[in-house]
Amino acid sequence: MRIALIAPLVTSIAQPYVGGSQALVAELARGLVKRGHTVTLFARQGSFVPGVTIEIVQVPDAVQPANFAGPARERPADSGFFAQANRFLQLFLELRQRQGEFDIVHAHAFDWPAFVSSALLTKLPILHTLHLPAVSPEINEALRVLQQQGHPLTLITVSKACARTYADYIPMDAVIYNGLDSSTIPFVASVPEDAPLLFAGRIAPEKGVEAAIEIARLAGHHLLIAGGVYDAIYYNERIVPLLKQFGEHITYLGQLEHTQLWQCMGQALGLLFPIEWDEPFGLVAVEAMATGTPVIAFRRGAAEEIILTGETGFLVEAGNRVQAAEQVALLARLSRTRCRAHVEHYFSFEHMLDEHERLYTQQIRR
Repeated sequence: MRIALIAPLVTSIAQPYVGGSQALVAELARGLVKRGHTVTLFARQGSFVPGVTIEIVQVPDAVQPANFAGPARERPADSGFFAQANRFLQLFLELRQRQGEFDIVHAHAFDWPAFVSSALLTKLPILHTLHLPAVSPEINEALRVLQQQGHPLTLITVSKACARTYADYIPMDAVIYNGLDSSTIPFVASVPEDAPLLFAGRIAPEKGVEAAIEIARLAGHHLLIAGGVYDAIYYNERIVPLLKQFGEHITYLGQLEHTQLWQCMGQALGLLFPIEWDEPFGLVAVEAMATGTPVIAFRRGAAEEIILTGETGFLVEAGNRVQAAEQVALLARLSRTRCRAHVEHYFSFEHMLDEHERLYTQQIRR
């Protein structure tokens, strides 16, 4: 198949990835190429995925990632919004002129212009993967209008929990879990009981960095923090003071590339995943389990779909930091081999590719 993949334009697609959606787009592109498909990835300047043809989309610096962690509300239109809207408009107009070059278009950008501009394509199947829950009223309404007007969008999301958030607006056509190639991730069979805990993820309020710091402190364990600063104001006002206050018990590693992150994960007693929002998937938790490291998570979003409590980690009630800290002492009892096997069985990269190929073929044949 000849596949056009459209990446989120708010960041480049290159390591170290800003988030799970960027990593998924890169790995999906690589996997499809290895299976013999012709893949063209349309992505922001600075993008690089080995073995994948990239057509660069020049995006102004004013276009930055939006904050979707707060309550559902319409986002104000600023200069960055209009710059991005024009880039998507130009991109889909170009694709309309080049429809003979592709069999299918698969977009991963969670931006109002990406959904609306895709209506310009009438001769190609259009798929959108929604990597975020229904937190944007303007996008929810745009999807409803497109469906009401009969525009043939195919919508994919990454968990059943995420799909449920759209139930009042539009049905999802498929749920495809993010997959990992476990053969590339080193497995660590055992670690000392005094090994450090790990928080991995972007430094933003919804990820629960503050909760992870308190959980580690209550449990009496050193905490490693790996992740790029996504929200600079939050980092400077809320995290830096904690790093200064508890500096002897916390090591901030910054943003790590995959190989470094996986090595760090494998040496941890457990991953802390105290999410402060309804996480649509939680790729970092799956990565940790692939290395053998169990996960302690708040019971929100898709956490129940990816973690087997008492087997590959522990789920505690959202916001209960004391209960989470109490589970730390139980981590050493869990089988790290079981964690790895769980990922290999339910979140394999090959299965993810199979599901995408099946859906692509189904849409092309319509």
